[in-house]
Amino acid sequence: YVYTSSLEILSGGNPNLKAETSKSLTLGGVFRPRFVPGLSVSVDYYDITVDNVIASVSAQNILNLCYDSATLNNPFCALFQRAGAAGGPRGEQQFRVLEGSLLQSTANFAKRKARGIDMNLAYNHNFGWGSLALKGIYTHVLKRDNFENPADPNFANTLLGELGDPQNQFNINADLKLGKLTIGYSFRWIDKMFLNTFEDYNALNGLPPQNTDYAEIVQYPITTYSDIRASYDITERFNLYGGITNLGDTKPPLGLTGVGANSGIYDNRGRYMYVGVVAKF
Repeated sequence: YVYTSSLEILSGGNPNLKAETSKSLTLGGVFRPRFVPGLSVSVDYYDITVDNVIASVSAQNILNLCYDSATLNNPFCALFQRAGAAGGPRGEQQFRVLEGSLLQSTANFAKRKARGIDMNLAYNHNFGWGSLALKGIYTHVLKRDNFENPADPNFANTLLGELGDPQNQFNINADLKLGKLTIGYSFRWIDKMFLNTFEDYNALNGLPPQNTDYAEIVQYPITTYSDIRASYDITERFNLYGGITNLGDTKPPLGLTGVGANSGIYDNRGRYMYVGVVAKF
């Protein structure tokens, strides 16, 4: 049956919202060795839990969260009504969502948890013949879980390793200045990620993997990008610069667009070059 129009829904505030609260623990340290002048290494650990998370939920997400939960006794099922076996009062088919009954609004999720380690490396040094500025950032995520259903607050939805949430990322930027000439290089490294959900391939919540044959390829591959750039000070007032971004012309893997659906983590333009002039008046 093809409906002649989309489902009529209600939109507005949710008077049953609870206040959102959070707890966080952060630990960090900085290491600056005297035997390597200009070197600084910092490491930060974070552990964050947000309870009663307030989120905007679409009509389709409300339906999914209602029936994907372990029990129908959850707050998402209370946001709409369905027709009975005889159909609905406005001609709805049996068991269809009643027109005008679904409240699309903000809602409380049970909680969200995030835990990980961030590392930053910086090195700045003048060698006499030139100076080097080096910066590296490494991110390692240990946990990224959503707990949507307040009626079952221990039922986790793991996002770690899914598209848009890699476990590891690494960026490095280096600039070497030789008199009036500066040469730069950037490198980006993105970890592999599952084609579909974490739960498809891993046991979770006491349940076995849900869909191990979802696709022949399990994960998007590790992806890297390299960029080069250079600038030259013609005078104190004029600077000429240029570069090549995505030197290897790396495309989003396996047909992804690099736009939306969490695939924006990948570059979608391919290799491109640029030049420009900076003038100071």
